[in-house]
Amino acid sequence: MEPHVKLAFAMRSTSGGYAVLLGAGASIASGMPSAYDVQQDLIARMAAAEGETDIGDPHTWYKERFGREATYDALLAALTSSPFERQALLRSFFEPDDEEREPGVKQPTQVHQAIARLVAGGHVRIVLTTNFDRLMETALRQAGIEPTVVAHRDDVAGLAPLHTLPCLVVHVHGDYLNPTSMLNTPEELDAYDPATDALLDRIFDDYGLVIAGWSSTWDPALRNALSRCSRHVFASYWTDPYPLPEIARDVLARRRATYVQTDADSFFGQVADAVDALADTERRHPASVAIEVASAKRSLSGTRQAISLHDTLRRESSRIASLPLRIDGPWDHPGNVAAEHARRLGLLESETELLLALIATTSYWGSAETDRWWMRDLDQLGTAAPASGATALLNLARSPATMAIYAAGVAALAAERWSTLVRLLTEPQAEARHTGKNRAAALLLSPTHVFDGIAPVRRLHDQLAPAFTRHLALSPTAYLDNWERFEYLRSIAQWDAEEGMDWGFMRTSGMFDAHLPVPSGWIQQELDREGDTHPLLTAGFLNGSAERLNTARSAIDEQFSRWSIQARWQH
Repeated sequence: MEPHVKLAFAMRSTSGGYAVLLGAGASIASGMPSAYDVQQDLIARMAAAEGETDIGDPHTWYKERFGREATYDALLAALTSSPFERQALLRSFFEPDDEEREPGVKQPTQVHQAIARLVAGGHVRIVLTTNFDRLMETALRQAGIEPTVVAHRDDVAGLAPLHTLPCLVVHVHGDYLNPTSMLNTPEELDAYDPATDALLDRIFDDYGLVIAGWSSTWDPALRNALSRCSRHVFASYWTDPYPLPEIARDVLARRRATYVQTDADSFFGQVADAVDALADTERRHPASVAIEVASAKRSLSGTRQAISLHDTLRRESSRIASLPLRIDGPWDHPGNVAAEHARRLGLLESETELLLALIATTSYWGSAETDRWWMRDLDQLGTAAPASGATALLNLARSPATMAIYAAGVAALAAERWSTLVRLLTEPQAEARHTGKNRAAALLLSPTHVFDGIAPVRRLHDQLAPAFTRHLALSPTAYLDNWERFEYLRSIAQWDAEEGMDWGFMRTSGMFDAHLPVPSGWIQQELDREGDTHPLLTAGFLNGSAERLNTARSAIDEQFSRWSIQARWQH
């Protein structure tokens, strides 16, 4: 098996169990100078200020001139007079100017972006870097992730337990924003302070490791930290396009790591793609869903206590509500938002398959008591992420609530469980982003809202179809009829609550300038037969008011007709 595929399987099965170590090679590819290059330049400037231009090797000149190795502290003290000047001088090395920004110089590379993808998916939790730049933090923030950053030994004190941090970035040699933290001389890199060593021991003992762009030659303290690690809970990988030097091979053997001779951009890109592919293919086997549904039916038949069904529903609801892509984002995407939206929608469809089948089954065959088992969890499935970003991705995170509402609503209508239907349209709540107030989730989180368009509404219809035709034994025609009727009643309730109206997935009847949604004829027949005593009204739909129902129906039919005519002329 290819190493990137093997690693992807490990990351997928042990979410958050891996850390990454990036060396200078990961940053040099972006046009970022190495720490050694920065010191060379600073020494040359110092020599020029003293009137010397032809100094040969800058580090040799410095040692001969001052009798000691060059350090950042000494160089910056000689060349600047204040902390502001020191940061401004270093910033010119590590941040792009206008000319550099356009061609992407000193910007995150493919390896940084691929790692950010893995962090966003919850597969990587910790990134260690020997580099002074902040390319990794930039890539993470571009992906909507705000990392916890350790750049100085003092930052280690008070650090929360590692498993509680969504993302931790550790600058083991400091960063340019804190010049006193920057380690570069042989003496500075020979040994770390105890706090840094203790943090590295925790990481190297408890996490798998992927190393890239690090030769290990100049970092004895980091080599020692890796070599003294005696636990190997998860596998380690070391990628480099060139054969490793002997000293690195010794660390490789001690770590029992797999060497992959390729560049970091390619390797991490392949790993991130493979992890996504695994998530796409890890749909539940139809047989396993069928078994769970059969068990649910037996529980609901009254032949035994439905404890296992209750527990499965609650467990699946909590799992879906806690999915990283639903609560952690990222909520922006530096590339194609539409493509990322489609990818995430596919993942959510895969993850919710069992939950939706069980909700449909329980809504169809259940009782007022069993309704509580799934209905009270819809609020958390529709919880809004406390973040800003691409609206389409933020809305999509709430789509599991919409999927569950439609699974339950169509099933309740097919079983003529009118009270369940009315409760579903009124009780679960969701926060309206523009006002911060809670509204009925079934009306606020419409498919066109959470899926960002009309076409995905038809996709939701197709997604739910197996739950009804395979598990509830409805014919495709019966499923479509009940889908449309729920869509129509939801639209009526939405209009009555002054939540507007969405273009749903419903067939049209009539011709020329008279287009009506097919379920309009169904509700008219129902009301003609039973009037105010129809169980939909007696269950409390629109407070049991036939007048409000007819007013809303007229408005919905009129708007639907206008939209249908416009769509007809546009085609």
